This record gives sequence, structure tokens and C-alpha cells, in this order.
Amino acid sequence: VLMEAMTRTEIRALVAQHKWRDALFVTLGILALAIGILTFVTLFVDMMIDGVGRLSLDFFTNFPSRRAGQAGILSAWVGSIAVMMVTAAFAVPMGVAAGIYLEEYAPKNWMTDIIEINVTNLAGVPSIIYGLLALGLFVYGFGLGQSILTAGLTLGLLILPIVILTT
Repeated sequence: VLMEAMTRTEIRALVAQHKWRDALFVTLGILALAIGILTFVTLFVDMMIDGVGRLSLDFFTNFPSRRAGQAGILSAWVGSIAVMMVTAAFAVPMGVAAGIYLEEYAPKNWMTDIIEINVTNLAGVPSIIYGLLALGLFVYGFGLGQSILTAGLTLGLLILPIVILTT
């Protein structure tokens, strides 16, 4: 009813006014984005300038030390690679096999529907819940302690629903 009462000239003026507001909003958004990106680039370049002199072969091949000049990251990157290998060895074969079974071989009934819904829901569970599960199950239940195996199995459980859904 309101639109019928307005004339074409009034409608064009209203549309022009909204286009001007839209252009102003886009301009302010781009300006805010540019400020954020410029701040990030400035901080990153400053970090690179300060840190490039400290990078050496010793930094990558030494263990952590109390002396800053002798400190390295060898244990951190070796540990990370070991955890990734355990995670991949656990999650990829099991996830691919489960995904193929659910899609190709499992009978289509209410039970497989419930399993598929639960796998989808598990993909959205926060990682802190998996951490608490691992603490209770792997550390205290199985007695694995704080180890690479515990970390790899925990991350494997975390990505297992995603691997199943992707498969």
C-alpha cells in the first residue's frame, strides 16, 4: 500500500539515497579492512626484521636452553612431526575404512542413520572435550601418561569424524 502511494520520482530518490548509504558503508568497510591489514603487515615486517638475525642452523638443531643464545627448537619440531605421524597412522586408515563401509557396504537402516548423524555431530565437538576425554581415557584409563602416543591418539580422535565425512 505504501509503495502504491509513492510516485516513481519518490521511489527513485529513495533508491538513490540508499545507494549513497551503501557506497559509504562499503567505503568505510574497505578503510577498516585496510587499517587492519596495514597494522598486521607492519607488525609482521617488524618481527621479521628483528628475528631474521637470530635464525641459524643452531636454532633448528639445538634443544631448548636457559641461555637464549644457545636455545633451539629441535625437540619441538621433532615432537610435532612424531605426533602428526601417530595421528595420521591412526586416523587416516580407520577413518577411510569407516567412511567406505558406511557409504558402500552398511545396510541402509535406522542404525546406520543414527551412526551417520552421530559422526556428523562429533565433527562439531569442541577440542577441549576431546582433550578431557583423552585425559580420562588415555592418561588415567590406559596409563599411557603424557606421551606422543597419547597426543597422537587424541588428535586422531579429533580428526576422525572429519576424515569419515570427507571419505
